[in-house]
This record gives sequence, structure tokens and C-alpha cells, in this order.
Amino acid sequence: MSRFRLRHSTQANEYFTPACCLLSGFLFLVLSSVVNGQISLTVHSVEFEGNHAFSAHQLTAALSTKIGGPFSESIVVGDREHILDLYKNRAYLHARIDSIQVHSDTISHDVEVHIFLTEGKPSVVRRIELDGCQNLTAAELYQGMQLHEGDPFIPSLLEQDIQTLLQQYERKGYPLSKIAVQNVSFVDSADEMSVTVQLHIDEGKALRISEIHIEGNKTTKEYVIIREARVGENELFSSDLPERIKRRLDHLQLFSSVSLPELYLTEAEQAGLLVRVVEGNQNNFDGVLGYIPSTASGGNGYLTGLINISLRNLFGTGRKLSARWYQETASSQETELHYFEPWIASYPVNAQLGFFQRKQDSTFVRMQYDIATDLMITEEFSVGISFSQNSVYPTERYDGSKAIAESRTTSWGVSVRYDSRDNPTTPTNGILYSTEYQTGAKQTLSSDAFPIGSRSTTRRVVFDLSYYLSPFLRQVIATELHLRDFSSGNIDVSDLFRLGGSTTLRGYQEGQFLGSRLLWTNLEYRYLVTPLSFFYAFLDFGYIAPFSNDSGLRIAEQNKFGYGIGVRMDSALGLIDVSIALGEGDTFSTAKIHIRLINEF
Repeated sequence: MSRFRLRHSTQANEYFTPACCLLSGFLFLVLSSVVNGQISLTVHSVEFEGNHAFSAHQLTAALSTKIGGPFSESIVVGDREHILDLYKNRAYLHARIDSIQVHSDTISHDVEVHIFLTEGKPSVVRRIELDGCQNLTAAELYQGMQLHEGDPFIPSLLEQDIQTLLQQYERKGYPLSKIAVQNVSFVDSADEMSVTVQLHIDEGKALRISEIHIEGNKTTKEYVIIREARVGENELFSSDLPERIKRRLDHLQLFSSVSLPELYLTEAEQAGLLVRVVEGNQNNFDGVLGYIPSTASGGNGYLTGLINISLRNLFGTGRKLSARWYQETASSQETELHYFEPWIASYPVNAQLGFFQRKQDSTFVRMQYDIATDLMITEEFSVGISFSQNSVYPTERYDGSKAIAESRTTSWGVSVRYDSRDNPTTPTNGILYSTEYQTGAKQTLSSDAFPIGSRSTTRRVVFDLSYYLSPFLRQVIATELHLRDFSSGNIDVSDLFRLGGSTTLRGYQEGQFLGSRLLWTNLEYRYLVTPLSFFYAFLDFGYIAPFSNDSGLRIAEQNKFGYGIGVRMDSALGLIDVSIALGEGDTFSTAKIHIRLINEF
């Protein structure tokens, strides 16, 4: 058996770790001759001498040289650095490899590797000195650091701490701050190497936003984009400001893409932001087509539908105009118009005017006018007030009678809204919450059919909550909870809420159930194929509270559920949504099919 001994020279690096050593020339010549002779050597064993902090098993696991694997000179040299990195990450910064001995058996072609090392003492932080901090106290900076006095000194943690401190300064408006390691000193003691770290901080100057430059807008006015960015005059720059601006502009749904704003310095050495946008289609068409099969054998079904058109950027000013038409049954339909005026008098206050009309078969026509304003406290949270005037006109039946009395209702209300969804079109995370409370007075007019008029107080509550969660890649769980409640001393059928159909309780006819108090939930599991396309399965549940009044109107308590599957596809025509929904007792022959098209133009 031939025996070879390899020794490595050592010298301290910046943290006193040894530099890379070379294998002996003699071993190199021998191994080269073995390779040239087409003889491969196999690693029989790897042994260590001088290790205490790590076991032989832990050290062997860090090596690229494997027992039973081929022997390679270059791999052995690289393994030396792996061992030293392992010690460095355990705060043994003075560990060194004294020598590596390789014993080769020319008969069996096996190699035994012996590694002799000196671990040294662990390095422990005994003092951290911060120099130059004025706008942030040393206590604030220490709080965000991972290294503290008494901890093992690990250089990689020091590097991470420096980045953390720079981020703290960026959040406070000092993006030009710099931190340098002024000195790292070691003092040898009985059981450790005591470390003193000195960091010098150059805070730089605080930067305030003096201007915003917009590129890429063709239709949208520049002042609209700057206004929606919601950057205050001379606002202090912070590291999260660009991301907040991007999110605010994305929520407008006016742009196909918004770049992360870029920071630049103006001639006055203040901060400026460059925002690049790409305008998308700013108008929206949303249509639903449904087919309701006949419940009678051999009967004919009928179509239901919804058309919703929204002009979201009139004249490039951010103003909105929307129209909605909804065919619930063959004889009942709704018409709705809304106009939205943003940022009244340049304040974060929005106003909306609305008109609503419902024709209920041969029972009544309901018309409502309303005005609402909301104050945007943040880009996610807003509060509002509203006023509405509601009139109900009964329709004469074929025999001249009327089912309900004519009435007028005046209401005032308050609302709260919170929207943290990451994407309004296809959210994967976030919450959408809104609550509206209205109170008012209802005046029932006297007539030949209803000779006694009345006046009563009304209360109306609307609650909506949607929650989106993505537990795994491409998978989204969407949950919704909705509540509707109306109370008054004189309730008729025109005051009741309707439940059922493609937007509430799927698997049932549009507006199939009536109630003064309704609750329904929707649960969907979505698998995303693209950012806008997904397959989904859903389960809906609805509750209708019992109700009765003096006019003989009776509603029994009901619990209903629906379920089904669907797919939404991103196509050249827009987003196409097709779903098949079943209610209690349904079969595929009586399933409800809904087709929805969302198109932007």
C-alpha cells in the first residue's frame, strides 16, 4: 500500500478563516498517472481528527466526496471550503484544516481520506457599536437586528442585519443611507473569542416627493393618475410607497399594466417618481344568459338574462356611468342607472347618483332614486352616507283589483367598505367587506282598494363579506357571506328581498324565494389555469326567515342548498363563464345552466 500526505498552508481571511490550500505536487502527479492509466479510485472511508463541535457524521454529510463514490482531487479541494463554511455558520471563525492525508491502495484501487483540523474557539458577540445614527435611536436599530450581545457571531447574520437596518431607514424616508463595517475585533479569552462589531451609519438626507412623472397614458388625464396615486404634497419617501402606489392604480382597472414607480433625484436634490402605465380597455360589458327548464312535463322553459354596461373612464377623467338590465322571469325585469363622480372639489370624496326600477309581473312597479357619498379614508377603507326616495305603484289586475297599496319611502343611511383584494377581477387573496344601514319612514297612501293609509318606520341592513385565500399554487378558496334584513310596521311584497339565481343561490330560479330576512353563503374551490381562467366547484346555502303580516302575506322558514361545477375562460371575446347548477331534488335534466360574458372594450 502506498501512502501520501497532503498539507495545506493557512492564513487568516477577513474573519480569520484559513485561505484555500493546494494539494501537494507529488499527489497530483500520482493521481494524474492513475487517471491517464484509465484507473478510477473509489473512496473507501473519510475520517476526521480534531473535531468536537461537529460529529464525523455531520461533517461527512457536508462533503461532496461520498463513501463508495469516485475519488476526485478537485472535489476534495472544494470539500475543504464546505467544512470551513460549516464551522463559520456555527461561529467557529478561526477553524482551520491543518492537513488532508490520502491513502491509496493500488491493488484494490480504494482511497482513505483523513482530514486533520483545528476548530479553535467559538466567537461570541460582546459589543455592538453604532456610530452616526441620529434620526433613529440605537435602541430602535438594535430591536430589528438578529445579532445581540451574547449571541454567536455569524458573519452572514451581520450582513442580513445591515440590510434590515437599511430597510428601516428607507421606511423612515432615508433611502440614501449607507452602513459600513468599520471594524470587527476579536479578543481571546478562556473559552471564546469575544467580538466587538463597529458599524458606521451615513444616514444621508431625508427625501420628500416633489414631483411625479407619468408615461404611457393616452386617454387618462395625467392629473387623474397623480390624484389616484394619493401622494401628499412633499410626502416623505418610504420603501413601501412605490408598491402602495402601484396597488392603488391597479385597483382603478383602467390600465393593463402599471410599473413599480421608480425613484429619481430632481435638480433640487429632492425625490421624484416615474410611473409607467399601459392603458387597457376602460369599458366593461357583463352579460349572463340563463335557461330555466319547465317544471311541468312537456312544458317549455324560458330564458333569463343580465346585461351590465360600465363606462369607467368618461373623457379620461375617472368618471363612471353604468347601466344594468335584468330579466328575471318572462314577466319581471329590472332597470338600473348609476353615475359616479370621483374626488369632489379635489377631496377624497366620491358621489354617486342612481335610478332603479323593477316591474314585478302584474303586481307593482317600484322606482327608486338615490344619492350617496363616501369618504376614502385610505385606498382600502371608506365610509359613506346615502339618501333614497322609493315609490311603489300597484298594477291593476285583469279584474281591476290591486295586490298592494301605493306607498312612498324616504330613507337615510350610513355605510362602511373595506377592500384588500389583490385583484378585483380574479382575486387570489384579500377581503371585500361592506355594510349598509338605512332607516326611514314609509307612507302608505289610501285608495279605493286600501282606504286606510298608514305611516311606519323602516330599517334596512345589508351585509356582504367575501374572503379569498390561496393555500397552494394555482388554487384559490373563495367564501362569501351575505345578509339582507328589512323591518317595518307595514311590510308588503315590494319590500321583500329575492333569493335565487346565478348571483346568489345557484341551482334555483332567479328570485325564486322571497323574504324580509335572508342569509346565504357561497363556497368555491378554484383551480387557476391562467391568471384569468379557472375551473371551479361550488356549494351554496340559503336561509329564508319566517314572516307574516296583517295583510295575509305568509312566508315559511326555509333552508336551501345548491351545488355544481363551472369554468371561466379568457378568450378573444372576453371572460366566458359557464356553470351547471343543481338545487335540492334536481337531476341533470332540470339543472340550471348559466352562461356569462365579461368583455372589456
